[in-house]
Amino acid sequence: MAIDADELSIAKEKSIKELRALSQAMDETLLFARTNQNGELVHMGKRFSRLFKYSKFSGSLNFSQVLSIHEKEQLIIDDIVSKYKKTGWQGEVKGTTKDDVDVWLEMSIIPFNPTDDKSELLIIASDITVRKAAQIEIERLTEKSFEEKMSQQKIISSKIIENQEKEQNRIAKDVHDGIGQMLTGLKYNLESIDAKDVEKATVKIEYLKELTSNIIKGVRTATFNLTPPELSDHGIVPAITKLTQELSKLTNKDIVFFNKTDFNERLESLVEINIYRITQEAINNAIKYADSTHILVSLSHSEKMLSIVIDDNGKGFDPTKVKNIKNGDGGMGMTFMRERIKYIDGKTFS
Repeated sequence: MAIDADELSIAKEKSIKELRALSQAMDETLLFARTNQNGELVHMGKRFSRLFKYSKFSGSLNFSQVLSIHEKEQLIIDDIVSKYKKTGWQGEVKGTTKDDVDVWLEMSIIPFNPTDDKSELLIIASDITVRKAAQIEIERLTEKSFEEKMSQQKIISSKIIENQEKEQNRIAKDVHDGIGQMLTGLKYNLESIDAKDVEKATVKIEYLKELTSNIIKGVRTATFNLTPPELSDHGIVPAITKLTQELSKLTNKDIVFFNKTDFNERLESLVEINIYRITQEAINNAIKYADSTHILVSLSHSEKMLSIVIDDNGKGFDPTKVKNIKNGDGGMGMTFMRERIKYIDGKTFS
């Protein structure tokens, strides 16, 4: 019995040493603490103590009071301990040191029973402050980027609406000042024809024929600018062919369309409309701003791609000056073109 008692004593001493070594290792390597079921601190490891600058504990001290100097954060931690003291918990917690420095912890709360009549909570945590700061910064930058995109989109949308209004006003003015006045003149001239005076009537009829031709031309020009019939009836190639021919006549510039790969397929109507408008905008830009005398529109295609290139001999521009639109001052033509091409999953190059 004496020998057995000695062996038990040696085994007990060995176990105690192992437990002390384990406890010391945990204190040095982990953010480790123990509390009772109410969250009052029983033990705190050295790394925990150094992080939150607590070296001695006098009287009862709640774990939440160690982790934060702010009442709101303390209440959150107390609530977690109260809710999960029987089931355990794992998650992220924000604390604040005595120096008012934010600390983020990835923390686990583990209920255990050191004796039959005693219940405690093991708390094991890791410091994720650096990782959390990076995450918060990424979220902030993402939100900022989103807000900038929304702001830019609002500017683009308002400019689109403004340009639509201007275009409608221009069409209304063209119809009123051009076609409207010619129709009024046609009406008055028709009313003034005297069938008895054959000579004067003949002269007026010749004039009315010319006036009628001008009215027809004006109507065709107005409808062509809105939606060319070639686009809806025959597709993008006939529409661009007609566009270059008409603009060449109107501007006295050498505008040529070259279908390199003999593309003649139909596309979805929205795709065709947007390709047409982008091409129209690019040609108009070359005419208005580049002082071009020769403009070449080239079309080529492969199995999965359609490419349209507009070349001109004009003075050009610096793309970086119109790349980013921060306000509504100019450069919106390029922006509209990019928005249209983005809508049909395409790309622009300048």
